Amino acid sequence: MPERVQKPFDPAPWGPKQGDEGGPRSPDVSRPDTKDLLKKMRKVDPNQSKRYRQRTGQ
Repeated sequence: MPERVQKPFDPAPWGPKQGDEGGPRSPDVSRPDTKDLLKKMRKVDPNQSKRYRQRTGQ
């Protein structure tokens, strides 16, 4: 059986390229606190949980 040929390693074509630093980046945003989010949701519509239970039959 012939020996396996080692090919030179090429990075993935969809990965970052050398010298490609000028593109857009994802913003560094921390996740919001879930307690604050629930408080805001209650202020917006306090009866949402009742309607949801009626709609789903729970």
